Amino acid sequence: MAVSDLPYYGALGSGFFKQEHLNVTMVLAPPNVAITALSKGEIQFMDSPGNALEGASRGLPMKMVFSAWARAPWTVVGKTQYNSLAELKGKTIGTNQVGSTPYLYLQAALKNAGLTMTDVKIVSSPGTANTYGQLLAGTLDAAVVSPPFDIMAGDKGFHVVQRIGDALKLPYIGAGANTSFLSDHRPQAVAFLRALMNSDKYLKTHPQEATDLVVKYVSSPPDVAKKAVAEMLPTLSDTGEGSLEGVQQAIAIQEALTNTKVTVTPEQMVDYGPLHEALGKS
Repeated sequence: MAVSDLPYYGALGSGFFKQEHLNVTMVLAPPNVAITALSKGEIQFMDSPGNALEGASRGLPMKMVFSAWARAPWTVVGKTQYNSLAELKGKTIGTNQVGSTPYLYLQAALKNAGLTMTDVKIVSSPGTANTYGQLLAGTLDAAVVSPPFDIMAGDKGFHVVQRIGDALKLPYIGAGANTSFLSDHRPQAVAFLRALMNSDKYLKTHPQEATDLVVKYVSSPPDVAKKAVAEMLPTLSDTGEGSLEGVQQAIAIQEALTNTKVTVTPEQMVDYGPLHEALGKS
């Protein structure tokens, strides 16, 4: 569990799903497992719109329906002698596996700094918590992490080398949905998205309650949770919509990874109709 799932924690822990008469259970699953489960209707939603776009690009029955954050919080933290990505040339950087979201953000950020992935030594791990552990163990010069790990790294003597959340516009956390569920259970889909948007609105004006939710669901120390919430809350989306530019970037990434032309357009991979209905726009 991560701070990025805060809208879900609010909807669960502060009763917004219950207000909509929904019984929602979150389960942890690797991306490939979640994509398969969503395509088969074994689950109705996933919290990663990026994974939903990946599935949709392969012709699977899913769409992105919600984007929770205006920008991604990926941050390169490292030893205090490094103050820019350019200074990490030839150094060892830890991140998630090839093709993962933090990997892609690092790749784009290095390109913006005039570097490529071959200009640094990449150490891949199964997840951000593993990467953070490697940083603490002293095997990395820098690491790509998200809250609360950037806060925790600061408390351990590391510092922010560069925030890279603007390197791409990929949707970060939100919701992807099974298309059959969207058509066959429209009221429930609308209620689900309404609960998430109500959670967003509530969290923005209740930072202490947001902090308590992070402590509860992420098991962060209260002081770390407070700092992470202060960092993240301003970037909660006001609309719940990700940009089509970001969807196009996701398509381009899938084409590069699979060496296959994606024939689905960005507009065909997204359905904001239920979200608009939830917000009273239709």
